[in-house]
Amino acid sequence: MKHSKSMAIFSLSVGLLAGVSGISLHAKETSLVPEPRGVLTSNSPEDKVLQDNDSHEESRESEREKEVNILNYGLDTDIIAMLDEFIANKTFHYLEELDGILRRTRSVALREKIIMYFTEAKDNRLADYALEIIEDPFDTRNSTVSLLFKYVSAVKVAEAGPLARALLEEEYMEYFEGALTALADVGTAEDAQFLAEYINREELSIGQQQSVMKALGRLKAVETWDALVDIAQNEDKNTFVRMYASEAIGAMEKPESVEVLAYLYESTDPNLRASVIKGIAHYPNDATAQAIIIEGIKDSHYKVRLESIKAVKDNKMQSAAAHIVFRAKNDPETAVKYACFETIGILGDKDGIKYLQDLVKEKYAGDTAKVKASEALLAHGSSSALDSVVTLARESLTDDKKKNLRYALGKVFAAQENAGFAEICGEYLAHKDVATVGTGLDIYARNKFPSITQTVREIADGEKASSNRTKARKILDRE
Repeated sequence: MKHSKSMAIFSLSVGLLAGVSGISLHAKETSLVPEPRGVLTSNSPEDKVLQDNDSHEESRESEREKEVNILNYGLDTDIIAMLDEFIANKTFHYLEELDGILRRTRSVALREKIIMYFTEAKDNRLADYALEIIEDPFDTRNSTVSLLFKYVSAVKVAEAGPLARALLEEEYMEYFEGALTALADVGTAEDAQFLAEYINREELSIGQQQSVMKALGRLKAVETWDALVDIAQNEDKNTFVRMYASEAIGAMEKPESVEVLAYLYESTDPNLRASVIKGIAHYPNDATAQAIIIEGIKDSHYKVRLESIKAVKDNKMQSAAAHIVFRAKNDPETAVKYACFETIGILGDKDGIKYLQDLVKEKYAGDTAKVKASEALLAHGSSSALDSVVTLARESLTDDKKKNLRYALGKVFAAQENAGFAEICGEYLAHKDVATVGTGLDIYARNKFPSITQTVREIADGEKASSNRTKARKILDRE
């Protein structure tokens, strides 16, 4: 009798367990029957792939569940750390949930991190909240108000313009920088005219005058051109204010600006000359502007040379190619040389490309120079340029004395999307050095090579916990 009762209880327990788990007992029984031919077994390669996919799906679900738990139950510091990771990876999740947390949290640090997160995401959910605070900021921490000014600038909340201008007009100087930044990004031509007059207020420091001039430059309001020309030509004005005025009138792209800037280039102040180059670079088809830019490449001050080289790069001025190659080979300033490398990659000048290819092969050239040359060659994009850089990376993989070069080249690969990196990515992942494998994962994360995905999955499925296993799982989770 006891035996029968025990068996009944056992049967009932198993039945309940099967019902809760959704597992069919009959399915277990029939699984003992031999599989017919042609049916996948648990040992088949195809089934292994399916199991791997299931494993990754479970891993992704587990990661999401962990994130949701942090949002619901985590410490403020846990949420902040997670948001830092999201920002670093340029991934923006849970925006609705974070909006709710922002409006109810009492933690200033968390509130400000969420504002930063929405700023990076350029999401307008916080627009009403930001406008409410900016309209009456006096009971809110200055650091929070400052972040909200950056937010309305990034999201281009036009309604913030009048509110920012009102704070400037009423001389609430504790909000000066934030309000000015917002006005520069969302302001109107009328706001620009206001700033052109505002800059003459006696209470403004030299630094504040410079900030106002920068804002005017960003607004590019041609209505203020005459006022800015007067400031740029006024030798009694602060040099930096004149510099920003020169840049601003150039950015307006009025043809009349070229003559003004050409005259200003004769200044003995190299900082002003550099700003003139920045302004005149907006007129790449003007013969006078081109002549001044080429003259700037040969300027005695390195700042002017750097700005001129940038102008050549941005405008792809082929007429200046020979000057750029000469500077790349002979300039006494390393920064100028490297700027020339980058410009050669953009121009694609034949002699310049050959020089860079020879440089990466040069036995005694420094690693930094080789990396800079490699960046330029990859920007050029030809197959021969790519081969030069891949060959250099491959050499570094076989020589541990060249680890730093190996890692630096890996960062260069990871910064670009290029199907031609697939093979070298696989070689990084196959290396015995942990940091090298991690660099290979960075390259894969940017490019998602189909031929390398299985290798990344194997790293993600590794039995031993490691930073690379964690990284691989996060990369696959984002696919």
